Amino acid sequence: MSPLGVKIVEVGPRDGLQNIKNIVPTNTKLELIRRLAKTGLSVIESTSFVSPKWIPQLADGPQVLTGLQSMISTSNTIQFPVLVPNEKGLELACHNGAKEIAVFVSASEGFSRKNINCSIEESLVRVRAVATKAKVLDVKTRGIFAILNFNTSYVSCIFADPYDGPTKPSQVIKVTQALLHAGCYEVSLGDTTGVGTVADVELLLKEMLKVIPADKLAGHFHDTYGQAIANVIKSYDMGLRTFDSSVAGLGGCPFAKGAKGNLATEDLLYTMEKLGIQTGVNLGQMVAIGSWISQELGIPNSSRAGAALAVHLLDSRDSETRKDSKRDWKMSESSPGYSVYQSGANVKILLTNEKNGNALTSSMVEALTRLFKHFSTDDNVFRIILTGKGKYFCTGMDLKSGGTPEEQFSGLRGLFYTIDICPKTTIAAINGPCLGGGVGLAFVCDIRLATLGATFKLSEGRLGLSPATISKYIVREWGFSFARSAILTARDVSPSELESLKIVQKVAASQDDLEIKLDNLLDEMRFIASGASSLSKSLLRAAWTDAGGEVQAKTIERVFKDMMAQGSESSFARKEFRRGFKGVDWEALSKQPLSKL
Repeated sequence: MSPLGVKIVEVGPRDGLQNIKNIVPTNTKLELIRRLAKTGLSVIESTSFVSPKWIPQLADGPQVLTGLQSMISTSNTIQFPVLVPNEKGLELACHNGAKEIAVFVSASEGFSRKNINCSIEESLVRVRAVATKAKVLDVKTRGIFAILNFNTSYVSCIFADPYDGPTKPSQVIKVTQALLHAGCYEVSLGDTTGVGTVADVELLLKEMLKVIPADKLAGHFHDTYGQAIANVIKSYDMGLRTFDSSVAGLGGCPFAKGAKGNLATEDLLYTMEKLGIQTGVNLGQMVAIGSWISQELGIPNSSRAGAALAVHLLDSRDSETRKDSKRDWKMSESSPGYSVYQSGANVKILLTNEKNGNALTSSMVEALTRLFKHFSTDDNVFRIILTGKGKYFCTGMDLKSGGTPEEQFSGLRGLFYTIDICPKTTIAAINGPCLGGGVGLAFVCDIRLATLGATFKLSEGRLGLSPATISKYIVREWGFSFARSAILTARDVSPSELESLKIVQKVAASQDDLEIKLDNLLDEMRFIASGASSLSKSLLRAAWTDAGGEVQAKTIERVFKDMMAQGSESSFARKEFRRGFKGVDWEALSKQPLSKL
């Protein structure tokens, strides 16, 4: 970063989420942090160890920090501070692997009592105790003992307090100096209620900078009255180079009624970029994250720049889709409820019963079973893609489609079994929400791609049913604990949750983007031999059904003999390798017997 650049402290995962009413799943929080870590940010405030009684949203602080341990232990460029209120919070944070902490003090007596249930002087006593302990506490990290860094402190209500009214600059200076003397290397000045203006900033900093160096201060401005960016610019002009912000403008203060809206990171980045001030953070990636987390939380995107730029990015992606999607799909079959297309060695089955949410009728179940059986024996087909038309991927079995319950069960069981044992690579391109049996249809396939708008709900319990037919595939793919929770709560499971667990391979921004990602995947898989994929699926099936048993042992032996046999794909590939060709385009060779090559 140049001398004129700024450091951005991303507070979305902690300060941004703490006032969200509905509890955000831990996996969503972890995914948010992982995405933020890829943007170039150097500081991401990850969670809090404040009592769950006061901040229920962050009760999973230990789980969040534990989930980040691999990133914390390996990253030399990103700090992941956590907020702690006292020595007990410090101990708990350290126990869960924290390397940096933040402490909180208010410059206003009334806000301090309301927020942390003690006076300013009492809170400073706590801070000094935490500082003393932090200085002597060794934290084992990557095999090296290090002193715990005592991270940024927050002085809240620097301009006005909803309980006491205007805050005097002398009080802010007093508290800030106390924090610095306690051992804090930086103090973040928080306009928690968002009432400050440029004039207020100038008045405060003019006094503060007489006694406190600018590099010891950071600005933390809320945008309640639309003044945050102006306050940042004034602070920058007066020498501050560190600013807190929250992706998508998430957050507020649970103890200051009406005070909502941290400065959005996208708005801060956009402003800095237009002023030619370096941040080291990718604005486009941040815009995408802001759109994603807003959708995950079901709330509007509070970033003005983020919301505007998201439209342009989506238009750009759509343009790229139209330009880059070169695969030519030709229809080979069409019937009520489905259509079949083919492109080279790839077959796409499109569910077209969109008016009924692509629900599976008895006739569709029979047709899909027939199609998968047919393509399983077609040597010219390497991969089978299953996707839907319209809003939904598949809403499960059409309970009005006729047939007895026994007949419906038999049909569905046969369909899922046929897909499961199919020797071809099966891909679910999940264009929208899945319910019940639709979830099973997606996860009996080998590989899953999904749009951001896709959700997965095992909704049978709401109808007095259970996911009998599909349970074996859901448990196998999702894992027992996660599947149990999803089945018993019948909650919406997001694609980002499943992507973070590596259950969904890619998440696309839109249905058009899904086509791009599918095209890219198919292009990559041209270099995977069809026979080798089939043999690999045999190994995987044996490992699932008979791990460590005789069937698995015999399967391994058979697969080895088949793949090493004369005239096999491997013998041809090894010959090509010796000739200097390291990438065989198996799809291009699909119509030519290897013996003639």
